[in-house]
Parts: sequence; structure tokens; C-alpha cells
Amino acid sequence: MAPTRQIRRSQYYILGLVGHGQFGRVYCAIHRKTGELVAIKDLHKDRFPTHQFLRELRFLISLEHPSIVTCHALEHSASGRQLVLDYCEGGTLRSLLESDTSLTMQEILGFSLDILAALDCAHRQGIVHCDIKPENILMELVPGGWVARISDLGIARLSQEAKQAGIGHTGSPAYMAPERFYNQHPPAADLYAVGIVLYELLLGQRPFSGTPMELMVAHLNQSPAIPTQVSEPLGNIVRKALQKLLPKRYARASEMRADLMAVYQIYQTQGSLTQPARSKTPPDLDLAPDLPFVPLPHPTTVMGLVPLPHQGYLLVTANQQRVWFYHWAQQGMAAPTDSQGFTLPCPVQSFLPTPQGGVIVTSESLHLLSTTHGLGCIAEGTHPQGVAVAPNGRWFATTAGHGSTPQAAVEVTIRQLTMTLEQGVKISAPVTAMVPTEPGDQLLILLAVDNRHGVLVMRRGSRTLFHTVTRRGNYLGCISTSVPLYSLLPTRRPYRYLALEDNCPNAVLLIDLRPFRMLRHRVDIVPHWLFETAVGYGLLSQAGDFAMINDEGHLLNRMTGLPCPQAMVPQWSTQGPPTQYLWSTNQGETSRIYTVELSDLAPDILI
Repeated sequence: MAPTRQIRRSQYYILGLVGHGQFGRVYCAIHRKTGELVAIKDLHKDRFPTHQFLRELRFLISLEHPSIVTCHALEHSASGRQLVLDYCEGGTLRSLLESDTSLTMQEILGFSLDILAALDCAHRQGIVHCDIKPENILMELVPGGWVARISDLGIARLSQEAKQAGIGHTGSPAYMAPERFYNQHPPAADLYAVGIVLYELLLGQRPFSGTPMELMVAHLNQSPAIPTQVSEPLGNIVRKALQKLLPKRYARASEMRADLMAVYQIYQTQGSLTQPARSKTPPDLDLAPDLPFVPLPHPTTVMGLVPLPHQGYLLVTANQQRVWFYHWAQQGMAAPTDSQGFTLPCPVQSFLPTPQGGVIVTSESLHLLSTTHGLGCIAEGTHPQGVAVAPNGRWFATTAGHGSTPQAAVEVTIRQLTMTLEQGVKISAPVTAMVPTEPGDQLLILLAVDNRHGVLVMRRGSRTLFHTVTRRGNYLGCISTSVPLYSLLPTRRPYRYLALEDNCPNAVLLIDLRPFRMLRHRVDIVPHWLFETAVGYGLLSQAGDFAMINDEGHLLNRMTGLPCPQAMVPQWSTQGPPTQYLWSTNQGETSRIYTVELSDLAPDILI
């Protein structure tokens, strides 16, 4: 991995920048000994006077609540001070609001209850946030959903005190209570901001918009319009939270939370908690066009493409132990009349591409395919899910045994792989990394995340574990998440993977391993196949329904009537993500290889 700036004499290793705001940059870091993920928040060196900062730090460390991002420690470096905080991998409430994910009433009310419980805890200790907004509400992923946690508690107030001294600025006009514009900061100002956030969650927009001056005038003079689609009990809570005069507004977070809990119970009694809070208009549903295909005289359950030196590709197809090779020109190939093929000792499970060709993975062995050296076995006794090949093709890693691990550790074996025209293929003596496990851990997949590191992904109950090893055989540690993942798929973006989630059939997750982030996006289909495109990510159900989303979770296109592939493979280009794919479908003892263009899947986007 690329060198990263380190905090001097720190116990933490920084994985990468995850955000920045008015108080400083925020990094994802991992404890060097325990493997715990934390957030490292840089605070501007000249922003906070030392005596005020140390006083506020005492309050911050004393705050402990499940819905508050806890401050654990303070570190110093040449660049200033850094706070060590809880890490929330699920992004912010803002990123969730800006995606096309539909939130249920249970989730919206749950987020609001979480926020109010956190504010009640802080207000009882004399701490007012002063900058409640979706950007300061972090999301922690739990199975099937999220938990909301407030960040920057105390820091915002400290910055406000600095502003009054003429050395700073804070506050977000879109969420500021009227009295905030007169430098008053009662606890009820936080509740006004919660009212704005609740309004935005329910309706998808804030009650007031405009320039900072226009927002100030609106907060001081205008009453918010609450549409009839908001139920009367919930609308009454929003109105009371957004009262201009303090005596008419909620005075304590506990009061607003009690009223909101009563509404929650009404929805629960009516059985409407799981209903979407508001409907979003998706793109039109298109009918899939007729796709060109080439018939093959055998079933195809595994495919691979190997670029040939002069023109076109070598198409590798397999079913059970049988393997067939075809020349696939840029414009496809003619239907073969006969195919000999050959047989491997064990059923073929997958094909892993390399710069020099690829690796055919069977249930018990690996076979290296090279355009210059042909085909040969390079490992035996391997697990089909426990195989990874470095992006540069210079080493490969394997695990042995079965999917469930009764032993206390799993061996990850790494071998260096060299290929030269003069000396042929050479495989080094193996080095072994011992990955600690517990009885019942399930192997999901072994990944080569870059040319120096591998990640063994395992399931422990409902948790997913990411164990990192080096190509030299060193075990670096483990990152754990509470989301039960499966079907991880690499993308062209370094350290970015797509995944599906158990018991959450309409979701797809975008996972960044460095820095560690997980964003969940919901769609209106049940994805079974995931693939990357030049404009977003393709999701395909077993019923032939298709959806395309982008990094932010916006739904770009929908389609129905596509073939349901047994296997798919992209035609990669050196310019970026693929725009063409091959899908195989079985027709009894034969199969079809469809050519799928990106323009077939997203015609409106490419106009």
C-alpha cells in the first residue's frame, strides 16, 4: 500500500482520509496492537485556545452514551492536536439522505430518538452541541439497518466561544434556531435543529432554503409549511420543535423524545412502521432488447477472458471437470461446430485473470494458464474460496481445508510466481501466515487487495471479519463489522468491493477497505449478480430484473426481461471499467454466450 502520513509516536496507524470540516480533517486509523478502528480528528492548531480546549476535553471524555461518538484520548503532533474518537463506518446521515435509499418510518423515528437520547445526556451535563445537522450525525451499520450517533459534541460549542472572541466561525444557517443569530445557545437551540433534521427526513427537503441571509430571515420570521402527508401527531411535534419563541418550544430533549415515542407506538399499533416514509420516483422501467448470442455445444458454468497478444481474446469456458478454449474476436465469434476440450481432475469453480493469462480454480487445485507457457498445475489441496492472485500476477495465496474452521488458526500460504521466456514458470517455496480463528468461523473469500497484501474474509455468526496478511507471510490484524456479508466482488477502484448482505435481500453494500467504509444502498430488486460498469454498478436479479446505481446510491436505470446468466465476465479495457460483458446461459446440454453492451443496459445515460 502507498505510504501514509503518520502521527508521531502514535499508537494508531492511519488508513486514510475520510472527511474534513470546519474543525479539521478526519482520518480512519487502526490501533497497532488491538486492531480497533478509530477516527483521528485533527484540530486546527491556532483555532482553540489551550485552556478552553483542555476544559472542553474533560467534558468530552466524560460523555458516554450509545448514540454519542465517544472521545477516548488526545494525541499531540507537530501539526497540532488530534482527538481519538469512535469510528462509524456507515457514512453520515447526509450521504444517506442524498442517496435513493427509501427509509421506513421506523428508521426515521429511530434516528430521531437516538439523536434526542444523545442530546438529553449531553444537556444534562451542561453541553450544548450548537451544530446539529445531518453532516454531524454519523451512521453505524447494524444488520439490516443503521444506528445514528452524534459527532462533534462540545467541539462545536468550543468553536462558538472562539467565534465570540473573534477568532473563528461556526454554525450552519440552514439548521440554526432564531436565537442563534443573536449569539444565544440554549439547549432548545439543539432541539430546533433536530426539528429541521426530522422535517428533512420526512419530506426530503428542509423547510427553508436560500442564501445565508435569506435563511436567517426565514428562521426569524417564517413558519414552516408542513404538508398533509405528515401525520397530525408527527406534524405537531415538528411544529413545536420549530417554534420561534423559546417558551413555546421544547425545553428539554426528554420532552420531545417522549412525544416522539408516543407517535412511534401509534405507528407500531397501526402496523405501519415498516412503510416507506415517502415515495421516490424511480427511472422508467425499460424492457430489455434482444441480445446477440453465440451457441456452444456444451453447458457453461464458468467463464474467463484472456487478452491475446495480437487481436481478440481467448475465451475459457468450463462445466464440471471439462474445459474448452475458443478464440473470441473483438466482434464475437462464429458458432463452433465441434469442440474437443479437455478434462481436469476436479470440477472447475472459477477463473481468476492475471496480466499473463489466468488461473483456473478447481475444488482442490490451481492451474496456471499463460499465453506463452500453456497450462500447468501450480497448487493442490486448496480451498476454492481461499485462492487469491496478486494484481501483478507475481504471487498467489491459498488456504487449505473446508469452509468451517474447527482449529484455532487458518494457514494462508503465499508463493511467489515468476514467468520468463528463458526459464519458464518458477514457483517459490511457500511462506505461511497464521490467521487466528474461532470454532465455527466460515471462510467467505481470500482477496489480493494490492500487490503487497491479502485479506482473508470470514464470517463469525452475524459478523464479518477482514484479516490482513502480507505477501511475506506476516499477519497484520483484523477489522470486524457487525454486518453479515457474502458475494464480495472486486472493482477497478483500489480497495473497493461490492457485497450482498444476509437477511437484507434488497441491499447492496459498497465497501472500501482503505480507509474502511461501508455504504448500504437499497434497491427495488433482489440482486443476485453484481458487476461494475463504466458509469456505475449493475445489479441483476434471478428473475432478469436489472438496476444500475452510482457511488452515491442514485438509481440510474431499471430494466426487466434480461437473461439470467450462469456466469458473466467483463471485457476489460486499459482505459477504465468495461463497457461490454459476456453472459452465459445454459439450455440443457448446450449454452448461449450473450454479448451485453453497456448501451443495452443504460441507453438513456449514454445518449
